[in-house]
Amino acid sequence: MKKTLVILAIIMTSSSVSFAQRAIGLRTGTAVTRMIGTELSYQQPLNNNRLEIGFGMSGIFEINDNNRNNSFLFSVLATYQWKFDIVNGFKWYVGPATSVGLNFVQIDKKLEGPTLGIGGQIGIEYDFSSKGIPLQLSLDSRPMIYLLNTTSFRSVGSTLGIGLSVRYTF
Repeated sequence: MKKTLVILAIIMTSSSVSFAQRAIGLRTGTAVTRMIGTELSYQQPLNNNRLEIGFGMSGIFEINDNNRNNSFLFSVLATYQWKFDIVNGFKWYVGPATSVGLNFVQIDKKLEGPTLGIGGQIGIEYDFSSKGIPLQLSLDSRPMIYLLNTTSFRSVGSTLGIGLSVRYTF
């Protein structure tokens, strides 16, 4: 009986480890007001959910009458995601997000200051790990409201868009 319990515990532990994988890769996206961006993304499993950390740069690029008004946001983003199975390999996820960053404006050639954003993320993903390929693809939306220095990023409308991610799972 004791051997059976030990073997059962080992099997359950190894199967949960293979289910809860870390992932690292790139997320790129665009928003409704010409804002585009790319970030380095890392996902850390937390039981059946996960934490996603992103280090990235976003920008708004405008040219009006030979006048450039480009804004760049360098940020660190954290999202807690609840994951739900759809079918084998397909999942959807949703959760709250927060962002901290620095905003630069080219027209003034100066640092506009820090930004703080809150919002959420919702998306779908397919994990190829069940097929023996350490790859994860996802498509999501991450609407954010910026609470500091919203002049360049125009609050909600500037960050309502979609993102595509490609990650290596390990």
